[in-house]
Amino acid sequence: MNNNRVLLHILLVITFLSAGLSALVYIIMGITLPTVQSYYAANPGLLPEQFSVYMERMMDVPQTYYIGCGVLYAVEVLGGALMWTLRPTGFHCYTLARLLLLIMPMLFLGRGFVGIGDIMFAALFIFIYWSLMRQLGAFAKKEEENNAATDNTAEE
Repeated sequence: MNNNRVLLHILLVITFLSAGLSALVYIIMGITLPTVQSYYAANPGLLPEQFSVYMERMMDVPQTYYIGCGVLYAVEVLGGALMWTLRPTGFHCYTLARLLLLIMPMLFLGRGFVGIGDIMFAALFIFIYWSLMRQLGAFAKKEEENNAATDNTAEE
């Protein structure tokens, strides 16, 4: 097996684990948010003071944010699955989901919730995936099909 393919598979396993777990957590949080809000409102002294501040912040976030992030993480997993078989569509799904996940906090929470580390980490993974997919010829297949279609129309 090619070293680039092994590296791609290792990184995709990391993506499957991190994005899959994030999708699960965000979707569960989005679904259970109204229940948690009502339970917390009925039992205000349930948590120690230092935890209640964080809990109140989490409950102030709209339910659509959690569900939207969960769906985007699921799309990221789907993109990873497609990249596993060297489909360029997988790279595009992954990249779109990752970029939208960077935008989501700005839309719902404000600019201060996107860190430079998040941006650098996303850019690094996108670049590495692009580089590996290119070296493994995933994008060349699409270019060859486009060139063949262009050649066929030129002959007619």
